Amino acid sequence: MKSLLIQISVMKKHGLLLVIAGLLAVCDLQSDQTIQQFRYVGLMKNWNDAQTYCRERFSDLATIQNSANSTKAWQAAGTSKFWIGLFNGTWKWSEDTTSSLFTRWSSYEPGGGNCVTVNKYGYWSTNDCEELHQFLCYHGEALRNVLVDQKMTWSDAQSYCRSKYTDLSSIRTYEENSAMTLLLPYNYYWPDIAWIGLYRSDWVWSDGSSASYRVWATQNSIEQANCVMADSSSGTWSQRPCSENYTFLCSTEVIPSVMKSVKIRLKAGSADLNDPVVQESILQQLKQRMEDQGVTEEVNLRWKVQPEGKVFHQEDKTAPPSVCKTDTCDTT
Repeated sequence: MKSLLIQISVMKKHGLLLVIAGLLAVCDLQSDQTIQQFRYVGLMKNWNDAQTYCRERFSDLATIQNSANSTKAWQAAGTSKFWIGLFNGTWKWSEDTTSSLFTRWSSYEPGGGNCVTVNKYGYWSTNDCEELHQFLCYHGEALRNVLVDQKMTWSDAQSYCRSKYTDLSSIRTYEENSAMTLLLPYNYYWPDIAWIGLYRSDWVWSDGSSASYRVWATQNSIEQANCVMADSSSGTWSQRPCSENYTFLCSTEVIPSVMKSVKIRLKAGSADLNDPVVQESILQQLKQRMEDQGVTEEVNLRWKVQPEGKVFHQEDKTAPPSVCKTDTCDTT
């Protein structure tokens, strides 16, 4: 709450009619905390285009943080299937000390798989992690990479490399990538491929939130994909290919406004205080005085009309002055 000493001049057509001075208690009308609101967009877009749309016009694709949040999302979207901000899209190296941004994806990659192979020509592809392939291990003591000519799943290959060597191989530069291909045997009809240490990590939210709330629908592993569609008819989420088109739910952060009422006592004079012109003049002077005395928050002032249809009424002379004495003003 801020208390401002103000002086107001009430003007009418024929000159100065009233000058008053008093103490006005102004309560902040904004909270320090923001709240999340959902905005449903009925356009059909793939997940990436929906993300771009939300970031340009709102904050981001929606993050669903808890069951209460989920209920608000269903209410905002109505009966529909729509993208939300959850996706399986953060690539990491098994040897997690590696922070390289180097990639060498084949055309139309990365695809739907969560584990990565390299082929004889040095191009990378995503594959189902349960597929069986030979693999490349990094031998830290010898400072070299080793091809293991055994067919294993990605996780079994990772365990093998960690037990026998250091870890699955990481590739940080074009030169390292070229050297890796020399370890692979050449097959004229179908170039051999091998697991490397790159994989797609757990589910993350588009806005970076760490919310762990999930309401997965029953889904076969063959249907697994990397973006999440919410179905308001069933109240569940499903993994869908990011290339599919759905409507989507955006979120935006807003600062809630709070309505507060304060009383202003004016000395009797010749001005008609219920004249709209006079009331507007007082409001404009109040706003100006608040700005002059350092009130920078966005505060909207308006008069409250009393039950009898007037803004001002005559008080009992014995009535005590009314100001806000605590941090929260009563709303009347």
